[in-house]
Amino acid sequence: MAQLLFLLTKDTRPFGERASEAGTVSLLGMLAIFGVLALLWGAIELFHLCISALEKKKAKKQALFQQSLPVEGIDLQPEVQPVDDGALIAAITAAITAARTEEGNTTGFRVVSFRRMH
Repeated sequence: MAQLLFLLTKDTRPFGERASEAGTVSLLGMLAIFGVLALLWGAIELFHLCISALEKKKAKKQALFQQSLPVEGIDLQPEVQPVDDGALIAAITAAITAARTEEGNTTGFRVVSFRRMH
């Protein structure tokens, strides 16, 4: 510890010269940091320009595709026919009866309720 203290106090240059050297080192460090930050900012802006150009190209291609399709007379949503619940229950009952008959079970059963699963 004494050697470190000796090395720190060994410099016999005047305070002005030491302060000038410290200021120069600090200034060079700050310039290096700001230079790297400027390079990072430039790279981010370059990526931003590339991505926006790709998005514009994609939007232009999509607009061209949409213009090429005549959409006026085409109904894109198919009409949904309402399902008759009585017919559906009859179909389910027939299927269950057929499956139970194949298994040899001939006892009766009754459908109490059903629920649609989408």
